[in-house]
Amino acid sequence: MNNTIRVIGLGAATALVGGALVATAPSASADDVNVAPARKITGATTSPFGLAKDGAGRIYVTNFSQNNLVVYAAGANGAAAPTRTLTNGINNPRGVDVDSNGFAYVANNNGTVSVYAPSADGADPPVKTFGTGAGAALGLDVGPTGSIFVRKSTTVNVYSPAAAGNPAPTSRQITGVPAGNGVHVAANGTTWADAGAALRAYAPNANAAAVPLRTIAGAKTGLTAPIVGLGTDGAGRVYATNFNVVSTAVVFAANAEGNVDPLKVLGGAATQLDRPSHIAVGSGGRLTVANFSGQSVLEFGTLFATAPSKPRALKVAGKKSAKKRKVSWKAPSNNGGAAITGYRLVVKKGNKTLLKKNFGPGKRSYKIKRSKLRKGKHVVFVKAKNSKGFGKNAKKAFRVRK
Repeated sequence: MNNTIRVIGLGAATALVGGALVATAPSASADDVNVAPARKITGATTSPFGLAKDGAGRIYVTNFSQNNLVVYAAGANGAAAPTRTLTNGINNPRGVDVDSNGFAYVANNNGTVSVYAPSADGADPPVKTFGTGAGAALGLDVGPTGSIFVRKSTTVNVYSPAAAGNPAPTSRQITGVPAGNGVHVAANGTTWADAGAALRAYAPNANAAAVPLRTIAGAKTGLTAPIVGLGTDGAGRVYATNFNVVSTAVVFAANAEGNVDPLKVLGGAATQLDRPSHIAVGSGGRLTVANFSGQSVLEFGTLFATAPSKPRALKVAGKKSAKKRKVSWKAPSNNGGAAITGYRLVVKKGNKTLLKKNFGPGKRSYKIKRSKLRKGKHVVFVKAKNSKGFGKNAKKAFRVRK
């Protein structure tokens, strides 16, 4: 991994997060990932800080200096134009999230949260705005039950979906959290908050000066203040971004605690990470990052590949007595997060293997001579392979007449 340290725009970045800038290399025991992003959006992301994705794959980005929220279509890449740009009621925005009904929530520097209708655009006003008390609203996450979690410097405020007023009353408040920037609620309700150069996990019903369930901290972790982006994936792995000159994203096991090595450290010249802030985590660790100083949104391929699913539409063409039978298939619907590198075809009659062939990734059909087969029922098996190995077989029975 390239650990070259670059110092760019220290004044603006330090003022934005209000944290110390510490340059440290990640643990030598971590799996360092220095790869180029699969996509890079540069259209209108001039000071991207908050980031969220909705169920349809649309990307929501708050531009801190431009006082706006831009929405990109799913699959946007390059100098893409936003499908919507919201400007009314936005004040140096930080965190953003989208609820299951498509309403967008923006955490503002003036301590308010602005809520926008699913179709809002341009100067459309928010459907409501509520206050969170003195100080900036730094991070925001809509929990699995619709509650709104807002990160203040040293608290996590939890609001009901009906929150109103300035300040709005909280349904509960986690206090005594060391100064930080982010909040994330996992699918199981666990609340994650950064705490200096550490991560804390709180129980789903945590309130007041609650004792964390777990804390991840120490030299091995590769965590350095200020941390901004937080997330979890379907396997419960925990993600955090180091918003400093190191510019890395680190990933921990679901049960990580204490001074432990991360599973992955994403960083280095190829990644183009430059002060990464808020993130969205997809299946298998597909990471989307608001790249603040890089003035872009970066999306990386799956960090945790699995074996591919079964090939689709397996067929055996030709009559029972034909001299050749054509086997064909389509690529798996899920490549496991890594490119398909090949296929294996096996033909059996009972427990007897009559034919075994390996093919490259572009080959998805094969003609079998009748002379290679026997009279009666056969079964053809086809499975796909990626960097993690072979997936499960698709199978198809066919008969041969001689």
